[in-house]
Amino acid sequence: MGTEDISRVTSQALLLCLVVSLPTVLVAATVGLLIAFVQAVTSLQEQAIGQGAKMIAVLITLLLAAPWGARMILEFANSMMRLAMA
Repeated sequence: MGTEDISRVTSQALLLCLVVSLPTVLVAATVGLLIAFVQAVTSLQEQAIGQGAKMIAVLITLLLAAPWGARMILEFANSMMRLAMA
């Protein structure tokens, strides 16, 4: 395995991390912005509401996206094993 291969594999691994974490990050950011907007409009300054809503939204997202993310990670691991055996 040469330097180019290691660079390509590292790039693929970092891209996989980004893709797998993207749904959770997007949901957390979106819910956070929506809650912040509602709190600004209603002048409600309770931080627990925003944190609780984000935690619930992220938990639901993780439950829904976990099979997809696990499949992507497993496919990457299998391709790395095939590359190591070659």
